[in-house]
Amino acid sequence: MKSLLAKLLPHDLRQSIKRKLFVVQDMTARLRNLRRAGFKPTGVIDGGAYQGDWTKEIWGVWPSVPCAIVEPLEARQLGLQALAKAVPGSFVVPQALAAQDGITHFALGETNSGIVNEASAGNTVEVSCTTLETLLNEHPQFKPNFLKLDLQGHELPALKGAGARLQQFEVVLLEVSVIRIGDVPSFSEMDQFMISQGFRVYDVIPQYYRPLDGALWQMDVLFVRNDSPLVASREWQ
Repeated sequence: MKSLLAKLLPHDLRQSIKRKLFVVQDMTARLRNLRRAGFKPTGVIDGGAYQGDWTKEIWGVWPSVPCAIVEPLEARQLGLQALAKAVPGSFVVPQALAAQDGITHFALGETNSGIVNEASAGNTVEVSCTTLETLLNEHPQFKPNFLKLDLQGHELPALKGAGARLQQFEVVLLEVSVIRIGDVPSFSEMDQFMISQGFRVYDVIPQYYRPLDGALWQMDVLFVRNDSPLVASREWQ
């Protein structure tokens, strides 16, 4: 019965029904909590947008916030360009985010697509890459304070590519690995880097559990800049 309903009902509708019937602490619920806590995005970067599902999720919480939709896969460009037209000020960046500008190898794997070190690593193509610093410099009218990166383990180089501009973000959402599978940074490494940049953990959203033993493998982590009003209070209620 469950599998039949999954096939008949769209994902967004299923999630909406679950939130009405149960307390579901998924991405949408935690973004809504961020809004309730007083956060007001001036602009959002969706790094690793793929089909733009997360951008749509953001617009479900903050309908008019402009988004930079960053995705290098050529096959996704038409759909993302159409999506960007939904909110004024939004635009598509058809590049990968990296530590430096240039050309990089990009493995093709649907939602698992990402930068790799060698072209021989499976089915790969060459794509243009840019840094967050360059992206922001090329769009001076765009003033984002919310950064999301889902780059299949390449989040740390992309963060380093922001340079001092990382400080303009009040909230940073990162996909991180609790268990290291493959050549990816661990949560502790990501946390240490963000601490060094003046950020702290604000919220976590468990995502995937390892089939081997049921251990938490990956989670989404919201980091907040230390001077943000979101972390100013020490009160309980």
